Parts: sequence; structure tokens; C-alpha cells
Amino acid sequence: MLRLRSSIFRACFYGWTGLCCLLWSPLLYIPAVPRSWHAAFQTRWSHSVRFWLWLVQNLTMEVRGGEFISKTPVIYAMKHQSMLDTFVMHSIIDDPSFIMKEELLNVPLYGRVCRKVGNITIDRDMGMKSMKKMLTLSRSETDNGRSVIIFPEGSRAEPGAKHPYMAGIFGIYKYLKIPVVPIAVNTGVYWPRKGPMKSGRFVIEFLPPIEAGLQKKAFMDRLENVIETASQKLLDTD
Repeated sequence: MLRLRSSIFRACFYGWTGLCCLLWSPLLYIPAVPRSWHAAFQTRWSHSVRFWLWLVQNLTMEVRGGEFISKTPVIYAMKHQSMLDTFVMHSIIDDPSFIMKEELLNVPLYGRVCRKVGNITIDRDMGMKSMKKMLTLSRSETDNGRSVIIFPEGSRAEPGAKHPYMAGIFGIYKYLKIPVVPIAVNTGVYWPRKGPMKSGRFVIEFLPPIEAGLQKKAFMDRLENVIETASQKLLDTD
């Protein structure tokens, strides 16, 4: 039954997402359409996927630490365990800008939506050149009132595991001189990379912000410790 429900949801998810992108696609090629329209489309799509999660998979979301969601631009550093992490934030935070792998722009329609909403891409093969571009775009987005979301590990980790935290998060933190809000999750338990999904309630937990101005080691140690400790606690109490 678990596998059947997962299969039905995934069919609904990809079918619905494809249909939404197809219906929106004409506006993606009209330069006069404002960025805010594309951002609103992305937000509504995110809410609609949460509806399908509830209806088909009986999976809902709990947000903790809502008092740490900032009304001014910050950097959100998020634990990455699941595909869920890439879209639910659009239904929590008002118009964020994701830092994402540049190759995702090659995904038909989805990649163009990411361009239109102003997501920030990074090409790891380009080294410092790509880093400078990312810093410049991040400054532009935060100057325009948008927060930036980054996965400091760079890729998904299985629940209970972690990848090394990449130095790019410190580069952005140092360059922008704004606080970082860590985010812990247990999403990988409910929507794993492989295998059936689970019903229940996944958690997105915002943690107390890390103030601007720390040195690299102090910042990196603190960021990794608070995210990993909180994420493991979510797994232990799940």
C-alpha cells in the first residue's frame, strides 16, 4: 500500500508540475512579463504541491521556529535531505532566491522558471569566476529585499548523514555582512531519494540566527553544529 500510494503521488506530482509549467510557458517567453508574476506562479505551485502531498500521500508540514523567519534579507542555510527542500520554502518565505547548480537550468521549462524568478546559479567547474558571479548576484538580490537560500553541503545527504560543509557559505556570509539563519529538516525520512514515501508530518525548523562578523572557523563550526544537532534531534524524535 505504501509503494502504491507513493507511485500515485509521484505520478500526480510530475504530471501536475508538467501541466503547470506547460500552461505558464507562453509567459516565460514574453519579456514584458514582470518577475513578480513568475515568483507568484512558483509560490502558488508550491502550495498546490503541498495540497497533493496531503490529499494523496497524507503528508503535511510543520514549521518550527517561525519567529526566526526574517522580515529583512538574510541568508538561510538549509540542511538538504529531500526534493521537498527545493520547493516547500516558496510556501513559507516570501519570494526567496535559491542558490542552485547551473545545470538545473537545462531542465525544460523548470530551468526557465528558475531564470525568470531570479535564482542564483553556480558552476562548480568555473571556480572563483563562478563564485564572484554568485556573490554579485546575491548582493543584487538582497539589495532588492530578497533573502537567499543555500544548501551549505552542496548536495543531498541521507537522513543521519552529512557531507562536508562547503566554504562558499562563508564567502557569501562575509561578503553580504548579514545574518545567517540555519534550518534543520527531517524531510529525507518522508521523501527519500530512493524507495517509497511515508505519510506523517515532516518538519522545517528555523534556528536562531548567526550574527554577521564571525571569523571563518568560528562561523563554520557553529553553523555545522547547530544544523546537524537540530536535524539529528528531529530524526531521534520522529
